[in-house]
Amino acid sequence: MKRFFHSIHARCGDFWWYAILIFLACRSGDAIQAFIGLWLVPHYVPQNELGAALPLLQIGGAFGLPLSILIIPFSRWLTLYAVRGEYGKVKRMLSLAFRSVFMAFVMAALAAHFILPHFFERMRIAKGSLGILIICTGLVGPFNSVFGSALQGLKQFKVIAFVHAVSAPVRLVVMLVTMPFRALAGYMFGQLAAPAVNILISIFSLRKPLGRGIPVTPIGREDVRAMVRYTVPVALNLLVATVLGTWQALLIRQRLPEVESAAFYIISRLAEVAAYAGMSLAVVVFPLAAEARERGENGNGLLWRLLSGTLLPGLVVTFLFFCCGRLILSAVPLWRDYVAYGPLLALFTFRLSISTTYGVFSTYEIAAGRFAFLWYWIPFSFLETGVLVALTGYGAFQGILPSCMVDWMASVGAARLDFFVWWLFVCSAAQMLVVVCHVLLRARRGKGRGV
Repeated sequence: MKRFFHSIHARCGDFWWYAILIFLACRSGDAIQAFIGLWLVPHYVPQNELGAALPLLQIGGAFGLPLSILIIPFSRWLTLYAVRGEYGKVKRMLSLAFRSVFMAFVMAALAAHFILPHFFERMRIAKGSLGILIICTGLVGPFNSVFGSALQGLKQFKVIAFVHAVSAPVRLVVMLVTMPFRALAGYMFGQLAAPAVNILISIFSLRKPLGRGIPVTPIGREDVRAMVRYTVPVALNLLVATVLGTWQALLIRQRLPEVESAAFYIISRLAEVAAYAGMSLAVVVFPLAAEARERGENGNGLLWRLLSGTLLPGLVVTFLFFCCGRLILSAVPLWRDYVAYGPLLALFTFRLSISTTYGVFSTYEIAAGRFAFLWYWIPFSFLETGVLVALTGYGAFQGILPSCMVDWMASVGAARLDFFVWWLFVCSAAQMLVVVCHVLLRARRGKGRGV
């Protein structure tokens, strides 16, 4: 049997073999994830608070932003050091990551003291114990990504598959125990528990390749300078994505009716099915792209496989929801209030497929040390969020813009779910079109240079 699997591995190559392995591991937890997102959470969280579930995660990510920026170099250099066999430097990077967590916690706690009271008021939810849970959830996510990068760099893909397989059961058990007492707090406990367990598994798994026999090696000045040059554009990308993503989530909760913000939660959880392939590919793309760059190889073929392998499964799911969206929503009693939003399910699924494909593309570019995509991605992101902010908050422009323009903004009636979903789709489609032109133009230039 081992020979059989080894022969399949040899025929597929590392990329597809590990992508399939991780895909199967991730999918083993998908039934649990679907149960959590589409039944457990709507069952315990009342409709008037259901739309706040996603903003809670987004604001947690915003509080974890300082840590995310501090550890930006870790993902790339952990991979590079592991590829080069410089395990002493990998150990040094991991020890620095532990120190960064304490600094980030202090910064996040100070920021939360001033921001969270206003956040809870705008989200129309009771505070309870959510404050500390939001901070911890925001910090444990980026910290977990450091260990994920170490595992990827060391090509511990079997461990990664195991981590993905146990995450969903851990989250489910924690939520089943805690959500009956305080629904949203239990939801956040579940989001916190899974990455915390992942970190413990990763630490245990790294003991063998990074044991006591591997001495800690200091990081050279040249590497530190390179890290700073790398961190600035990636930090800009992360800052824009986190701030604008959080702002969008708050807009959906704050400016849409409660039933529509709850409907967005349901259709977004169903639409996640379209992102499964992309999430699996993203796990293996960073080390493989970084390794290809180290070897000076042309990665255009790998990139096209990534883009097509992410987008095509999403299109299949989109077609399924287009044909059966209303039927699916009417099949479960907890979803029946949202049957009227069935057509938006297919559209948002299409949009999520495109944005996931773009996410894989940006991950590939960052791994390869290329940041030209930021020149068009940042303006697109500001346009996408800025239009939603302006059209749903047109009252703020009274006395600033001509009254005829303010009246037009009011006549659009943008504070409704169908407008949000259509606008997000248009922006994602236009952005993906630019990405395709970018990749084609670069490939043409490469051929002209004989690359």
